[in-house]
Amino acid sequence: MATTNKERMDANLAAAIMLASGEACIDIAKATTDLIARINGDKSNQALEKYDNIIFRVGIAATSSTCLQSLPDEQCIEALAHIIRNMDKYPATSDKKQYFESLCWAADHSAAKNDKQTVYQQDEVMTDNDCQAATEPPHFEPGRYPDIPNETYHASNGISSTMLKDARISLMYYQRRHITKVIQRERSEALDFGSLFHTLVLEPEKLDAEFSLPPVIPADALTNTDSMKKWIESYNAGLAPVMSNDELKAEIEAHNATLPQPLSLSGNAEEIGSLYVSLPDAFRTIPEHEKHTAAAMKACIKTFNNTLPVPLKTSGGRGDLLQTLEEIDPDFVAAERNKPDPLITSGKKEDLIARIKAVSQDAVFADELMQAWQADESRIRITGDQLKLGKAMQEAVYQHPEIRPLINHPGRAVEVSYYGIDEDTGIEVRVRPDLEISTTDSRIGFDLKSVSLGRFKQDAIEAMIRREILNRDYHVSASMYCDIAELDQFFWIFVNKDENYNWVAVVEASPDLLELGRLEYKKTLRDIRQAMDTDVWPGPVTTTLTIGLIDFDMRRLESLQMNAS
Repeated sequence: MATTNKERMDANLAAAIMLASGEACIDIAKATTDLIARINGDKSNQALEKYDNIIFRVGIAATSSTCLQSLPDEQCIEALAHIIRNMDKYPATSDKKQYFESLCWAADHSAAKNDKQTVYQQDEVMTDNDCQAATEPPHFEPGRYPDIPNETYHASNGISSTMLKDARISLMYYQRRHITKVIQRERSEALDFGSLFHTLVLEPEKLDAEFSLPPVIPADALTNTDSMKKWIESYNAGLAPVMSNDELKAEIEAHNATLPQPLSLSGNAEEIGSLYVSLPDAFRTIPEHEKHTAAAMKACIKTFNNTLPVPLKTSGGRGDLLQTLEEIDPDFVAAERNKPDPLITSGKKEDLIARIKAVSQDAVFADELMQAWQADESRIRITGDQLKLGKAMQEAVYQHPEIRPLINHPGRAVEVSYYGIDEDTGIEVRVRPDLEISTTDSRIGFDLKSVSLGRFKQDAIEAMIRREILNRDYHVSASMYCDIAELDQFFWIFVNKDENYNWVAVVEASPDLLELGRLEYKKTLRDIRQAMDTDVWPGPVTTTLTIGLIDFDMRRLESLQMNAS
């Protein structure tokens, strides 16, 4: 029985392949198991190689479609089988996903019709206010919300700790990042890895739904112009050979050789007479009583020759020769014309791809697999190296004696959203701690952080972690978490991400550190309030700067002054 979402989708894809193929199978369970193994990279069963193209093309769409995954298994299998039977109708990943989404819409619509809901006596008409409400970001009243999706939380009301940190860069940056939105948030490899690490440690069951690895490129996939040229050469070698012009001429000449030859008009009177006597009666038209002159007999022979079939021409190009042969053997010519022309092996990569696609729908192009993966924005793209590192860090966390009980604590909750209102400014605020644990007498919050401190000496680690916390305003976030989520204590779980050196440090936020963060975030909220009221959003530099000298530069100055004197 499938225990994870990926295992369920693998089993459904295997069942759909069997359903779509229509092949009789004695041991269905074994066939399904073998196909699931093939889907997961086991290439030992060569008989299943014919399904590789389906696995890669349909698998990408299936694993990235949350709509498909929401369907019952029976409907999911039927949907996948439909796609497999109609690959030409759904060539792109987006086409397949659009079909899956149409099924979900139909299911939701049907469920809504059957659900017992309030029935309105008048037709419902969407007003302008309804349209405006549909486009506005989601709004939550102050409180605790355990099941808000991540994307909904980030689009909702309230200033988060991340937004507040942007205001600490400068109010201008905050305004242009979060109000006018002219500064876009850039997706980075570091942010993606951070999300991966959080998911692996706190919600590993969501890994397949939220992240995607690069597709495994089949061994027979076409990767470059050389592989495409070899494919074309192999294709051309398997074509029925087209007859050359010389061969076509030989066919015509063979036909001409079967035709009766004209009688010769040269020779002496006796030879002409013999030929005249051999003519059919209809052509021996000279009266018996008249003199049979050579000229008269030649005229009769010439008339006979004119009735003979004319030999076919053997001149001209291929088209001319085929047209000539069509007069005597149209079936032969039709078969010759239906023979596919060999593909040209020269040209640009795009030209080769177009030629191959024109004759084969089964050809797999590595570039297209990668493009489909890169175009899929429904999941975060990660590399195999990132996943390997993330799992190593996950294992380090799970093996830590202090953290392991927390991860499995019965009172734990992950990614719970809290909304509140700052009493001093009236500004809506929100937080979302990575992990919280509630006991009978306290509530404890945790944030998971990855760092790269592999080359620092052991004695310096504490100072480096302190610098990391202060430089990145982690203490500011922790204070907001404690105030808004009403946490009694707060800890960070730092995990070093240097390869093969994944140690863990559990760090508690001291009361003084939390108080510093609290004063800083409160001041920043007051600054935001003032900027909102005045519509003045200053940059990071608001006064004329006078650049002085630090101690080192002052000593250099004094030394140079002494030398100068």
